[in-house]
Amino acid sequence: MLDFIEAGQDVWQTLQLTDKPVVLYGMGNGADQIIDWCDSHKVEVAGVFASDEFVRGQVFRGYRVETYDAVKERLGDFLLVIAFASESPAVLQRFQELSLLHETVAPHLPLFPGDETVSFDWLQRYQQELQQVYDKLADDWSRKVFAAALNYKLSGKLHYLWQSDTERLEDLQSIFSWSGTETYADLGAYNGDTIREFLQLTNSKYNRIFAAEPDRRNYKKLAAYVEASGLTNIKIFERAIWKECTELAFSDSGGRQSTLLAGQRRTVQAVDIDTLLQGERATYIKMDVEGAELEALAGGSEQIRLNRPKLFIADYHHDVDMFLLPLFLWRLVPEYKVYLRKHPYVPAWELNFLVTL
Repeated sequence: MLDFIEAGQDVWQTLQLTDKPVVLYGMGNGADQIIDWCDSHKVEVAGVFASDEFVRGQVFRGYRVETYDAVKERLGDFLLVIAFASESPAVLQRFQELSLLHETVAPHLPLFPGDETVSFDWLQRYQQELQQVYDKLADDWSRKVFAAALNYKLSGKLHYLWQSDTERLEDLQSIFSWSGTETYADLGAYNGDTIREFLQLTNSKYNRIFAAEPDRRNYKKLAAYVEASGLTNIKIFERAIWKECTELAFSDSGGRQSTLLAGQRRTVQAVDIDTLLQGERATYIKMDVEGAELEALAGGSEQIRLNRPKLFIADYHHDVDMFLLPLFLWRLVPEYKVYLRKHPYVPAWELNFLVTL
């Protein structure tokens, strides 16, 4: 087993072996998956609670949704299972407070149907690739983040996330260097938030911006932002990013969870990075393309190999991306320094590679 794996049992063993009542905090898709697992493994769920402002006498999966105080009064101590995701500072603070009062886990669940997640068998199967990436990461903090992410995904224990969190903007400023002549490809541009981030990093001085967003509602917000901002030398595209130019099934939610890989609702036009940039040399590429990061890199191989841009790549959609993405990049540019950073979120949804020479 890998030397940096500390967890002695996985989160599912914790649920099976506990002698405390099991209580879920939160409703929605994550809670559905956890209740399904508990039902199939004969683990009794003793209750479901939500934040006070969301409790209105509703029922979820046959459980009356309670407040925390009501569950505490009814059960006393219990094993707390966080069953929803959040990056809200107030909610993350609440998670921390509750974890001091109760044994707490936040199960790491697959974002895409059929994906295998981190387990002891998974770690054994990919031990060689994981060790190779761990050893070649650019600094000790990256290795700390890498180890903490795997230990969290295995155990569901939140302290692994707390100990490895850093602030995104500070990381972008300290790891990358910036000039007033950047050409930026914002892939998964959402509503323009990462364009605003880029402008902050470059003091609003740049050469050109290319921004792609496939979700119809997000794209309208992006277009409205660009028009209202008066930005020049910017091209926006209602396109998905893929390994080639094609049409793909797509599920658009109008939020951050739109996705190609589980898409069923409509067809979108997809384009590869090399085509999108129309022969221009990118100096910085940000890529958060909802699970298609490896395919997107394949479609940008020429751009990356020849121009060696700075890269900011989401690393939280598939667990295998923790080794597949850096290994792919090192085959293109062996000299790349790959940093790994975790930004505040529960579960580990803001895990990102920052790549530079």
